Amino acid sequence: MVEVTTSFRERLIDFTMYCRERQFMLGPQETLDAFAIAEKGYALDRTLFQYSLKAIYCKRKEHFDRFDEMFQRFWSRFYEEKLEQRKKQIKQLKKEKDTATIIFLGTEFNLPKKEIKEQEAKETVGANESIRLRLTDFSKVNIADKEKLEELAEELFHQMSMRFKRRLENANKGRIDIRNTIRHGISKGGLLLELSHKRKRKEKRKVVFLLDVSGSMDTYSYYLLRYVMVLKKYFKSLEFFTFSTELTHVTPMLRQNNEQQILQQIGKNVHSWSSGTKIGESLTEFIASYGNKFLSQKHIVVVLSDGLETGNVSVLKEAVRTIRRKCKTLIWLNPLKGMVGYQPIQKGMVNVMPHLDAFESAHNLDSLLKLEKLLMDV
Repeated sequence: MVEVTTSFRERLIDFTMYCRERQFMLGPQETLDAFAIAEKGYALDRTLFQYSLKAIYCKRKEHFDRFDEMFQRFWSRFYEEKLEQRKKQIKQLKKEKDTATIIFLGTEFNLPKKEIKEQEAKETVGANESIRLRLTDFSKVNIADKEKLEELAEELFHQMSMRFKRRLENANKGRIDIRNTIRHGISKGGLLLELSHKRKRKEKRKVVFLLDVSGSMDTYSYYLLRYVMVLKKYFKSLEFFTFSTELTHVTPMLRQNNEQQILQQIGKNVHSWSSGTKIGESLTEFIASYGNKFLSQKHIVVVLSDGLETGNVSVLKEAVRTIRRKCKTLIWLNPLKGMVGYQPIQKGMVNVMPHLDAFESAHNLDSLLKLEKLLMDV
């Protein structure tokens, strides 16, 4: 039997949930079966592990048709990381031998050096490719890389959302009460079998996203939309609006289970996509129509825009000032900040900067993933 680490178990549970979100009919038994094949060492062979999970998870033809692609998207990063660990272990070997010993999931294996060198070459290429895509500006993605970037984005966004979910579940338990934990343990022979908690956590923060979909934001809006769609699955209190020359409340369109259906709904109902930019007027409309419901000291407001205002900058300044006064935190994400030498000297940005709690970039995958720290308390 192979010792399966806690982190690998969590990864396997995440994959089960990932499949359930895509209409796979899975329950506790399938998860236990997946643990069992991992403990038998099947996870050491990527192909064998894939086909084993496929036999357990797939109950319909459409499941079989989709499973291989889902497995590749979800597990590719994991196996790249494990192979990177192998590479480091191999470099630490001091003696020259015909074979080298490596450890994977708690088990030692002897591999020929030739195979190790070939594997090193593969993992180096894969790791470099992933890093390159994460750092590529969305506006500079070529056609050949677009599909790869979308696959990587889905995987990384999903991993991020799972971390959010675990953090929220743990936060609900409140702080550990050491005194009561010890007191209860005494009655059970001194074993601290259960942790006592002092109190439930206070009501979580609520978040509002306002996405600029004007022509100047066109190359970034799609990925920012995908990012918000992933977060919406795990934040019941997330509200989403798009704006350019007019404001659209998009949250009701995110209730569809199918991502393509969501994108189609947005395409039909957001009529101002790729048009001009009236940031101040759109934010003023948001305050007038939705401010009473979605602006309070429990709300974090995130504006995703390049700040290239074509309307009255005084209107923009007053709208941002009002939002900041009414909400808990105001964050502005500007893709242009990712450009070398960028300075927020545009009239729109000059007028809003004094009222912001945070001003960050949103030009590539890496910058979007860093937003996790800003949203930790949501």
